[in-house]
Amino acid sequence: GVRLGQISKAERLTNKLSKFAQQAIAGDYEGVKEFASDVRKLGMPVEHAPQISQLLKLGTQNYEDLKVFASIIEEYLFKLVVHRDRALTYKTEEVQLTAVDEIYLEQDLRGAVHRMLARVRVFFLGFFSGMPDVDLGINDLRKQGKEVVGRHDIIPVVTEEWIRLESIEFHCCVEKEIFEQTRHIKFKPPDACYIELMRFRIRPPKNRELPLQIKTKIVIDDNRVDLTSEVLIPGFSGRKLGQVPCEDVAIRFPIPECWIYMFRVEKHFRYGSVKSAHRRTGKVKGMERIKGAVEGPEPALMEVTSGQAKYEHQHRGIVWRMSRLPKEGQGAYTMHNFTCRMNLTNYDEKPDNLDRYCYVEFTMPATTVSHCVMRSVSITSDDPPEKYVRYLARHEYKVEMDFASPSGPSEYIAATQKDPETVAKEETLRNQQIAEEPAGANESSSDESS
Repeated sequence: GVRLGQISKAERLTNKLSKFAQQAIAGDYEGVKEFASDVRKLGMPVEHAPQISQLLKLGTQNYEDLKVFASIIEEYLFKLVVHRDRALTYKTEEVQLTAVDEIYLEQDLRGAVHRMLARVRVFFLGFFSGMPDVDLGINDLRKQGKEVVGRHDIIPVVTEEWIRLESIEFHCCVEKEIFEQTRHIKFKPPDACYIELMRFRIRPPKNRELPLQIKTKIVIDDNRVDLTSEVLIPGFSGRKLGQVPCEDVAIRFPIPECWIYMFRVEKHFRYGSVKSAHRRTGKVKGMERIKGAVEGPEPALMEVTSGQAKYEHQHRGIVWRMSRLPKEGQGAYTMHNFTCRMNLTNYDEKPDNLDRYCYVEFTMPATTVSHCVMRSVSITSDDPPEKYVRYLARHEYKVEMDFASPSGPSEYIAATQKDPETVAKEETLRNQQIAEEPAGANESSSDESS
């Protein structure tokens, strides 16, 4: 039985939990009171979020015009004189660094690279209290072995490669004389401004496998035009970093203006673009016998195995877009296909000269070409700020397309075929050997009979 005043084990445990909860709630209230007092004294803490005010919208029917306009604005902002003219106080100090690789490449139809340019742009955004000086350290080859920084200033990096900087340009806030003497990038950044701190050229490595490889072929047979494109992702392009995917892939195939009507469709209130049909790669063996007499899907105007393709007027061509290559779960050396079949009429105009190049744009979340890394950020303040580093590579390819005729053999068969003159010589030698063999056989038989 249970005596009067006796407390069970469960009740004792419940009392302890209730006391712990009361202490926790009291501690939370204490923090709230302190926070409220801070708000009364200092005001609400500043959140590091961009405040955007839209002034105007720009539109154009030519994509290249917009790119040129954006580059001119960036050049003007890079050369704009901006200084830190006031000292603010932040409860949380923060540094955001962004290193961007920009790669331009020209490639012929055999895959040979004729031109390749690369540059690196470093962007900076800082929220600091007071008027501190900032010292940025990158993996400059001329500074190797000469770095002297505090432990709390070091940014963890995954590579120990050192690069050679060429044609260096700085923002106006950087002290150029100190850099020329000591290779230290010292500057006093403007408050809460996203600026392009520096830019420099690098020499891209030669004879490297490209992260995205494309081969496009156009076959014109009387009134039929077939455009096929194959995209191959080799896979491990980042070496030590593992597999770095290609993101926001956009491949543009220019189309003559007289063929645009085939890619437009009438809707309720406007005209829209014809979108591609999705076709899975591969085929199940014996599927025709299982299906029987069931007809397969009719071939569409455009078919893709990944992403989506449609005509976009600002590019004056078909744009094949894919959000990520390779997809989640796909391995290296996976092929992605695009097919466009155009049936022209006798009234359609056939231009004498078609655009011989297709254009590829994509990004990668790493500096895959320059291998530029941010090694340290030193600030003349008591508490080290929070550091955030982001890497990005923007690739732009100009690839020549292969124009073929349906009458000739395929490229693989043509590569394995022999020269006609060599074939004729071999045939003549073979006929001579056949003619000499019977004479030799008759002589041997006459010797045996004697």
